[in-house]
Amino acid sequence: MSGNLKTLLVDYNPTKVDVFIAYVNTLKTEKKDNKLVAYWAPNITDQQYADVFKKVSDQGLNLDGDSVTLNYRKKLLITYDYHAYKNKVIISYPETIFDFQLVYEGDTFFFKKSSGKVSYNHEINDPFNTKKQIVGAYGVIKNKKGEFIEFLTLDDIEKMKNTSNMKSIWNTWFDRMVLKSIIKRICNIHFKDIVQDIDTIDNEANDLDRSTLSESIQKEIDDAKDEQTLTDIYNANIEDVEDREAFIRVLAKRKKYIIDG
Repeated sequence: MSGNLKTLLVDYNPTKVDVFIAYVNTLKTEKKDNKLVAYWAPNITDQQYADVFKKVSDQGLNLDGDSVTLNYRKKLLITYDYHAYKNKVIISYPETIFDFQLVYEGDTFFFKKSSGKVSYNHEINDPFNTKKQIVGAYGVIKNKKGEFIEFLTLDDIEKMKNTSNMKSIWNTWFDRMVLKSIIKRICNIHFKDIVQDIDTIDNEANDLDRSTLSESIQKEIDDAKDEQTLTDIYNANIEDVEDREAFIRVLAKRKKYIIDG
């Protein structure tokens, strides 16, 4: 496989290609409880792997299995970590200074913006107390375009988690997902022209939730007036595991009903 993939990517940086091939090999072989973690990986063709590598590389980023990773939900998906958003901004503004932080209960925080200049002070109290809860997050970006600050409240974080189709990742890497969320927010507000392409791809999985369901089922969901009707639709029509998960997420995004599958 690696030889053919190298041939398909002969025009790209060989070091980056080698990192990508090593990542693909890990996807194809890594097991947990004697089962492949990425069960789908062996079924993806070399051409498909090469195509996603080119798509990411042409954006100036690296598909390295760290800042950019692959997932699968009836199609191969590209997921961008928060480092990818930072790297995308740095391509246009190499001098950029970033500061993204979680705020825990007991911390004190002061922020001021005057004449376009951001000043702030964050006192982290009892930093090694692992039982403290996250109460918010903030992001600061400073470069020649300007100085910017954005916040996430606990309510914002909970809404993002509850409407995400990656709840298992949120549960496992909650702090990392909060950081990604604040970085996405500040980049989309102030550097949308730079990150729009990767953000569209990163959000693609959310759009798949409805597209994986038939149009007739989508209409039934939209026309349903009560929870029992939705439950009946779910039990009568949705058999595929991924369709069940998509159905539940569509309901969650409507913020009306959540059915436990």
